[in-house]
Amino acid sequence: MDFSYAYPDLFLAVVALFVTGALLPLLLNTRRGAIAAFVPAAIASALTAALSTLILFSGSTIRLAPPLTASIPSIGIALYIDGVSAFFMLIIGLVATAVSIYSLGYSGGSEEKRGVRSVGFLINLFVLSMILVVATNNVFSFLLFWELMSLTSFLLVIHEDEKPGTLKSGITYLIMTHIGTAFITAAFLILYFSTGSLSFDAFRSSAGQLAPFTKDAVFILALLGFGTKAGLVPMHIWLPKAHPSAPSNVSALMSGVMLKVAIYGLVRVTFDFVVPSSPGDAWLGLLMVAAGSSSALVGVLYAAVEHDIKRALAYHSVENIGIIVLGLGLSVVFLSYGLATLAALALLASMYHSLNHAVFKGLLFMGAGSVVLKTGTADMNLMGGLAKKMPWTAMFFLIGSIAIAGLPPLNGFVSEWLTMQALLSSYQVPNQVLQVSIGFASVAFALTLGLALATFVKLFGISFLARPRSAGAERASEVPRTMVAGMAVAGILCVVLGVLPFVATSAVASAFHLDLGLITPYSPLGPLAVGYTASGLSSISSLSMPTVLILTGSVGAAVFGFVVLAGSGRKPVVRPYTTWEGGFGPLGERTEYTATSLSQPIRTVFKTFYRPHTSIKREYFSDSNHLVRKSVSVVSETREVFEDYLYSPVVGGTLFLLDKVRRIQTGKINSYLLYMMIATVSLLLLAVFQF
Repeated sequence: MDFSYAYPDLFLAVVALFVTGALLPLLLNTRRGAIAAFVPAAIASALTAALSTLILFSGSTIRLAPPLTASIPSIGIALYIDGVSAFFMLIIGLVATAVSIYSLGYSGGSEEKRGVRSVGFLINLFVLSMILVVATNNVFSFLLFWELMSLTSFLLVIHEDEKPGTLKSGITYLIMTHIGTAFITAAFLILYFSTGSLSFDAFRSSAGQLAPFTKDAVFILALLGFGTKAGLVPMHIWLPKAHPSAPSNVSALMSGVMLKVAIYGLVRVTFDFVVPSSPGDAWLGLLMVAAGSSSALVGVLYAAVEHDIKRALAYHSVENIGIIVLGLGLSVVFLSYGLATLAALALLASMYHSLNHAVFKGLLFMGAGSVVLKTGTADMNLMGGLAKKMPWTAMFFLIGSIAIAGLPPLNGFVSEWLTMQALLSSYQVPNQVLQVSIGFASVAFALTLGLALATFVKLFGISFLARPRSAGAERASEVPRTMVAGMAVAGILCVVLGVLPFVATSAVASAFHLDLGLITPYSPLGPLAVGYTASGLSSISSLSMPTVLILTGSVGAAVFGFVVLAGSGRKPVVRPYTTWEGGFGPLGERTEYTATSLSQPIRTVFKTFYRPHTSIKREYFSDSNHLVRKSVSVVSETREVFEDYLYSPVVGGTLFLLDKVRRIQTGKINSYLLYMMIATVSLLLLAVFQF
């Protein structure tokens, strides 16, 4: 039965619920503010996920325009939801549902209850603005809701303004996001001058008629604009500052969802407005491949040595956005040479990873928020032993860690494996320069995966295992049930999207109308690997994902059964032993690995990149006797090379120039009249020479 006639009403119900969730807590006291804000948000988010799923698999579209703006579609509010919009709405709905449930307990248990109502108000507007961004159909409404999304997220970042550095982080984010908006606006203006309209429909109809220079300019501006919002290197400097400063439920939304809204914009411009169609467009894809692979590697390198758990997760967002853009770039390269099946594979890998990253990064930030809430610190060196004190949080954080590390059978493995398959397929591109360039990207991608695994061994091991290393970790206890329930929603999604990959491939194929060829998205037994059958090459992979899971499960069951049966007939023998203590006495928290010590080998290997600064402080028992030391402390800090060697010189040079320009402001009317006369004469001379 066709229910598409009801889709517009369902969308309006979503909008009404978010508006209710924003306004209702302002009318109630603090104690009920969280319920009034996040219960409507959870219902609206779940309804968004359901509506987007119906649109995806029915092939329907929605067009909406308020009556007052229906007659001016180019500059009024116009909404259009097709498969691509519905896919990103699905991402927003799934993560926002989990975070809304989590926020019921998080807001009620946070130390700063004074802002519960304002946070509830802003989060509802934030999620609604993201939904409206992906549903808009002209430049005016897109930029309107984009700005609403940016401002609400900025206010959420600086919510805990009493913390040191929060305001600075928020201002950095605000400046960078408006720089990105300027690039996006420039791209839209070029499209406007080429089509004479601000409507996305006009951009689509003129996609194949753009001049090569116009197409290249629009693409580069869009990559810079949306890449800044997504956190691509080197425009990423705001991300590791803003995410740790924001409340953890906001961090989950920003990292898990807001970055995907930027990916939506990049996808819409690349495949809807620009549409690469000739070998001359392949360099656009190569630019994305370079940006994506470098972002992935740089992000994971900084995450590997970070001891602040939220900053480490923020850097991992840079890494995963890089993987997503890498897949998009491969799709553009393949599409430019008419390799439709490989282009579909690369796009599938990229969009699958967009969904996966939203889910497991939302889960990890919720887990980190639970840990910070109960221990009072985000420093992993002051954690430890939390697996016994917070077992549910530990279990879900472990699920998220396995997923983001790309280990089977969870969802991160599938999308990263598909990305590697697309990279290995690049030998079919009839251009040796592109083959070699993508080969370097493959090396960077492989190194990224290895470092990501090492990083999450550190994140989980140092935070949850061994013994507590601070009084806060010693006093920690499990979080409220609603917080556990929110993490459970995301954790279950990580498992489902990994064990049943055809669920995600079906959604992506429906959204982008992919003819996957070798990939059969609607069949649970469809192969998810590409067969390599070129001359001189044997088939590298022909196993389907379900086959891999069945084999893995069978081997694991067989080993488990052998161990159980082998030991079932024996009487257990218990022999007590004393742990060897190495002469240090009873082992304690000072003998454990810390986050800094565990990552020291990585810092040493990549010291040219990190440019670490090490300071040693020695304390003696007396000033006159320097032979007997009381204590020695070592502090090793890595530098943000892009901030030190790119942004700081640019900011310094700009301030120097503005300081010189400021000197012309003398405050004397005679000087200003002189400036006006010089400007008038210059314009007259320009007019004379022009005619």
